[in-house]
Amino acid sequence: MEHPAFTEAGSGPGIEVWTIENFEPVPVEKKMYGKFYNGDSYIVLKTSGEYNFSYDAHFWIGSNTTQDKKGSAAIWTVTLDDMLGGKAVHHREVQGHESSQFLGYFQPAIRYLEGGNESGFTAVETNAGAEKRLLRLSGCDNMRIEEVSADSTSLTKNHCFILEVDHDIFVLMPEGAKATQRRKIISVANTLRDDYHNGRASIEIIDEFSSDDDVALFFEALGSGSKEDLVEDDSSQQTYAREDISAVYLYRVLIGDYLDLISLSKPYKQSQLSSAEVYILDTPCTGVYVWLGNELDADIKKNYNDIVHKYLDLKSYPSWVNVTRVTEGNESCNFKQYFDSWDILNARSTHGLASETDAGYLSSDADESGAAAKLIGKSAVARGFMPDQGEGTFTVTRVSGDEEDVTERFAERPVLYQTDVYIIKYQYSDSNGADAFVIYVWMGADAEPTDKQAGLDLATQIEQESETDVTVVKVPQGKEPKHFLTIFKGNLAILYGSKDNGYKAENSKKSFDDDGIRLFRVEGTKLDVDMRATQVPETADVLEDDDVFVLETPGTIYVWHGKESLPEEQEAAMTFVKELFGEDKEIVTLEQGQETDEFWEPLGGVPEEKEDVAGWRLVVNRRTTTPLTLTAATVSVTGKISFEDLPPDFKQQDLSDDGVYILDTGEELYFWRGKNTPERVKMAKNEIIQEYIADDGLGRTVDTAIVMSVKQGQEPAVFKKLFPSWEDDMWENQTSYEDIKNETKAANSN
Repeated sequence: MEHPAFTEAGSGPGIEVWTIENFEPVPVEKKMYGKFYNGDSYIVLKTSGEYNFSYDAHFWIGSNTTQDKKGSAAIWTVTLDDMLGGKAVHHREVQGHESSQFLGYFQPAIRYLEGGNESGFTAVETNAGAEKRLLRLSGCDNMRIEEVSADSTSLTKNHCFILEVDHDIFVLMPEGAKATQRRKIISVANTLRDDYHNGRASIEIIDEFSSDDDVALFFEALGSGSKEDLVEDDSSQQTYAREDISAVYLYRVLIGDYLDLISLSKPYKQSQLSSAEVYILDTPCTGVYVWLGNELDADIKKNYNDIVHKYLDLKSYPSWVNVTRVTEGNESCNFKQYFDSWDILNARSTHGLASETDAGYLSSDADESGAAAKLIGKSAVARGFMPDQGEGTFTVTRVSGDEEDVTERFAERPVLYQTDVYIIKYQYSDSNGADAFVIYVWMGADAEPTDKQAGLDLATQIEQESETDVTVVKVPQGKEPKHFLTIFKGNLAILYGSKDNGYKAENSKKSFDDDGIRLFRVEGTKLDVDMRATQVPETADVLEDDDVFVLETPGTIYVWHGKESLPEEQEAAMTFVKELFGEDKEIVTLEQGQETDEFWEPLGGVPEEKEDVAGWRLVVNRRTTTPLTLTAATVSVTGKISFEDLPPDFKQQDLSDDGVYILDTGEELYFWRGKNTPERVKMAKNEIIQEYIADDGLGRTVDTAIVMSVKQGQEPAVFKKLFPSWEDDMWENQTSYEDIKNETKAANSN
């Protein structure tokens, strides 16, 4: 089935909007884009790309819409998608709870209007002078405008309000509002003046810098209340009860009169999804996904919303929960990030990652997807974070109990111990030839919490005392960045224990236990760059196809080559053998599948057969399917922390110089802080990171997350490359809040 209203839909990049009238889709005038009547339902199509288009189809449900309109919007969205070849990702948007992606289409804000096409629209006559009208602007980076009752009971501390009385427009700013939020609010006020008052209105901005007399003018125009009457509103961050707030669930749906669900076991894999079935993925942060296989009956695909409603009812979820429909072969990164295994070797994203992040790092014959993906998957984390090529100088401080300078020992043999914490202060020359620093805080897997905190405190102290460019990077054991490894020229060893409980700092040959048996994983991609040897449990279960392992026994050293290990790893293993164990013992090299009983015995015997999946495949899957996100963190004057996701097409201008943001690559977090960030926000850094990670559903913890602290004006190159464009002097050239206020006042009608 087709519809003439969709004939030209999706023919070029941009936004298209339809409303539902008499069960039919009707195009909306462009001048009304971003304005939504609460009694209606809408379809919004976003077309992206230049030649090979991708589509996001949103159907929006107003708070007072009818069931007929709601159902028609859902069904016509399916029809629209069919006309686009079934490539669209469907998004269910409910008034007041829209996704950041949807809100990002309509800047500086979307606006809710009373009425609908059947009950009669609430029209505003241009230049007629407004009756008393109070608008509430909620959100900071994603802003919504809604008319509320024009009295003091509607006012709260943490929202902005715009009051229109005749030709006067009063703007009541929330205390502590960020610069980006203030600019958007004033932009909205100017739009009201231009669109509804023909430019003939006076705008008065009331903020924390206003006099008591100016504040009194607002409440006098409103007719009631005072600044002291304002209370904080907690409804802006509505949540809903889940069985486990941070858990992710995958269900197979049995189609029938009643909704029957079969829970699938973790780790989730693409192979669990059958083309003839429907699946529901329930996540803590990105809502609910409905996956439809290509072999499903057309009626099921068309009426998938029936399944959605039954599922929300079954789980007792509110109706506003974000729901996204994806079809087989057209899954979004947001969906795929929850799967440990997804076939991406032929995906364009693999080639893109190889050419962008690893330019000059991959060999010249890495054009083939498999070769490129393997090197990407085996590369150390934070591959793009390369301030230099590791040619600078460094000092190493052990922070476990008392601080101890171990720089001299590291110059001879770089060894980290699993129960210790270290500060590596690395100095290099930036692109302008000036001194710059990276402070790495390496935390052993068995380090004490007090030592971890001491390491972070010392790094913060160094950062605060430095007058030059400083980037602080928290490095959990096993998540060492490529640049970190480069500093040690591919010679880093990580051993069990610590300097104080069995190992001697000058003697890495001493065994942590007394049986003379140790096992090491050797991994990396390039000699003298990112190789490392890490001591692991002495069991056959830890052996993986894509690494080299070195087994030390009292009489023999075994070097085991996984069938997918790199020649460079095999060569590096021999170097580690000489440096860690000396040349006194016999060295036996074994290829995977050619092991002897003498090899298996100290490892507990031959392991049970397991799925033939090399670790690099899981890594490259995560790196190429996890979406890049930017999240604003806000700390109210009362200390309440809240988060707001920015639209996927975020840009540098979204970074407010008085705010903090988390740029999340899925592997590392960049914690960006503006120069004018309030002290209360700076002090809450650890709490912000902890709350952000706590319920993301991706299995990360505060202890395992890589966090890079970045300050405005000191952004590393890789951070800048994650934005569409970057201008170092953008904030200096940006019009200040005071100048915007003065310009707005100067434009007031006399």
